[in-house]
Order: sequence, then structure tokens, then C-alpha cells
Amino acid sequence: MSTRKGKAYTTSYKKKRYPKQDPYEMFKAPKGPVICRTCKAIYKNKRWYIDSEEARKLAASPGTNKIVCPACQKIKDDYPEGIVTLTWSDLRKHEAEIRGLIANVEERALSVNPLERVMKIARLKKDLEVKTTNDRLAQRIGRELVRAFKGKVTTHWAHRDMLARVAWQGPEAKEEAKAKAKSKAVRPKGKAKGKSKR
Repeated sequence: MSTRKGKAYTTSYKKKRYPKQDPYEMFKAPKGPVICRTCKAIYKNKRWYIDSEEARKLAASPGTNKIVCPACQKIKDDYPEGIVTLTWSDLRKHEAEIRGLIANVEERALSVNPLERVMKIARLKKDLEVKTTNDRLAQRIGRELVRAFKGKVTTHWAHRDMLARVAWQGPEAKEEAKAKAKSKAVRPKGKAKGKSKR
């Protein structure tokens, strides 16, 4: 299909100017199964997965290639692709619950893709910072925090979409009081909905 005489139709405007490129990604698949030395994740048929029985067999066999998977390399180099900052006045009170929620989100992500991991959780004065090996995991943690504790989440992308900064602001006391007041508000007994006495 052409638009003008001699000009071909193109969809180049749909392509990103700088497509995301992970510097730790394997561009050439090695022959045969590969196992990670650190986490025992297996790379086979162009995908990473975790299988403890198969990992034991592969680790015991002398012909298996042993490498460091991209996630373990990112953790070693401290190269996060997602940073979640949690800000909330009641953060210390709910910290154990929040850490449990983050662990559950990571566990679900690991079952699908073993390269999606939480690198570290650090306390920064009153805030909490979570570094992840993947931007999608950071976004998922932000959504789950909003679902569990309410509040507001915002995502900012760094240069060329290589790093996602997710900021979660927990609900403040005034907002919580309003929400509780709305849920406790009960209609007086005896009045039917939509009818008034005259």
C-alpha cells in the first residue's frame, strides 16, 4: 500500500524511539539446559523456570552449563529496574503486614517468572524503599498496596524507560476517619428509602 506515488506506507511512528534494552538479558541462547549457580533457576527452551528436582539432577551432571542468571547478576551489581518508595505516617505500625504483602507479591511473581525478585527492602528515615529486579514487579507492589491499605500510587519513568520509580502514599488519618464515618453511617429505622412523611 502506498500513500503517494513512490512513497511506501510505514508504521515507524508506532515504534518507540528507544526500545527498552535490558543489559543483563541473554541475547544468544546456550545449547542445552543451563542452571544458575546462585538460585538454581533453569534456562531451557528460551525461558527461565524453577524446578527443584530437575535442578538437583542438572547440578549433579558434569555436562551442565552453570552460569549466573540475570536476576542474580542484577542483585550482585545492585542494578534495580524498579524502586518503590512507601511513605505513610502509620508505616511503623503496619510494617510487618506490608513486608508480608511484599513477600506474597514476590512469591506470586516468582511462580511465573523467576527473574522477577525483590532485591532489598531498606528503611530511609520514616520511609521504606523496595528495590526490584523488574519494573513490572515494582508496579504490581504499588497496586497491591493501594488495594490492601488504600492511599495513592504514582509511577515515574527514568530516561529511556529503564527504571520505574513507584511512589506509594498511604492514607492519612483524616482520610481514614472520613472512610470509617461513611461506613458507620446508618439510615434511621422506620424510614423507607425514597419515601418521606407529609
